[in-house]
Amino acid sequence: MRRKLRKKLRKNLALSSLAAATLFAASCDKNDDNNSVVEEPKGSFVVVATSGEASYLLQADDLTSGEMTIVNSGLETDNGTEWEFNSNKYLYCLVYNQGNAGLTSSYVLNADGQIEKRGIENEVRSRFTTHGSYGKYVVTAAAVATDTKDAAGNAAQGVTFTYIDAETQTLATKTIITENILGNGEYATFSGISEANGKLYTAGCPIGVSAYGAAKGAADTARTTTAYPDSVWIAVFDNTNFENPRIIRDGRLSYATTRFRSQFYTNLAVDDRQNLYVFSCAYESTTTKPSGVLRIKSGTEAFDPDFFFDIEAASGGHKLCRPFYIAGDYFLLQMYTEPGAPKATSSAPAAVKLAIFDAANKTFRWVTGLPDVANIGSLSKKTAADNGKIHIAVVTADGEQPAIYTIDPATAAGTKGMAVTCTGIAALGKLIPVQ
Repeated sequence: MRRKLRKKLRKNLALSSLAAATLFAASCDKNDDNNSVVEEPKGSFVVVATSGEASYLLQADDLTSGEMTIVNSGLETDNGTEWEFNSNKYLYCLVYNQGNAGLTSSYVLNADGQIEKRGIENEVRSRFTTHGSYGKYVVTAAAVATDTKDAAGNAAQGVTFTYIDAETQTLATKTIITENILGNGEYATFSGISEANGKLYTAGCPIGVSAYGAAKGAADTARTTTAYPDSVWIAVFDNTNFENPRIIRDGRLSYATTRFRSQFYTNLAVDDRQNLYVFSCAYESTTTKPSGVLRIKSGTEAFDPDFFFDIEAASGGHKLCRPFYIAGDYFLLQMYTEPGAPKATSSAPAAVKLAIFDAANKTFRWVTGLPDVANIGSLSKKTAADNGKIHIAVVTADGEQPAIYTIDPATAAGTKGMAVTCTGIAALGKLIPVQ
């Protein structure tokens, strides 16, 4: 009898322990659901491939191998003049339509991880000559004649900023007067839109003296060339009110832009510590300054007096076209193919040489492993940095499929990866699903 009682007690204890364990596990699962760190949704590389008058948005989890095609694949869109990836969530297609309004569309990855077009299109009523991202905003800018006029009817020159809230898909504009904004009596435009430490940075580019400026005493007569090619300026705005910018100047470089026709391409790049690197193409033919790079350290609004690198000297006379930040202290530099000043032609001057700039050690190395420069027709305007390396698309002139090359900045070596059946590749980037 006693033996049966002990056996029954052990059984009850076992059942109680099991129930408690089950309850504890359920409680842990519940707590884990509440307290565990939610993993970031898996992203996808997006390749903007082109053919004729259409673009195709293709997706891939990896760009280092394999093949993709636009044939019966991807999301077909209109061709964009420029493509802007904002906050790793939104892809904007910007259309330059001369002096007329351009329709801007945007794309996201949905909850299923598939790219789709969003329902609202925005009409950018002003043409744009530069663009970029600031927080949740996609920003474009263009020089304009403002409504402010003197007694003779001369219009003050300025810049119109158009900024699209990528989250709400709403658009706003702000026009500011840029007469003497750089403190040299000339009017200016801006090149590049970058964010660092929560502020908007853009490079000031002097244009010349307007009739309005001449009437105000800035010069004897109006002119369309700058008398100040040997200075670089950065304007710092606190927000999208675009009011009361602080102007930072340095005399070691010329103004920071790469220019072709009406477009002012950015020469700015921000690292992961929020340092702003200010590159200069030395576009102005009258400048005595080389193509090089300066730095504005994080938390400051002044050029670092101890940081300067002469890209032109290190490259044997080649000038920078565009910089792309990779990771750490590494930058990918797109360089003009021929040394000396970029030659003005009916098409953009060739800029298909690539180099790695190490800002910490101040070193410059040409990238190896790419097709011969004589065979490269174009490079993608947008690159995709990932896991300490950078991907860039290369289109060759020999009829081979365009391909994406992965460049390791530690070795300055490029490796051929994904081949894409298309005519050209305009941009690369990475998106994560928008929840």
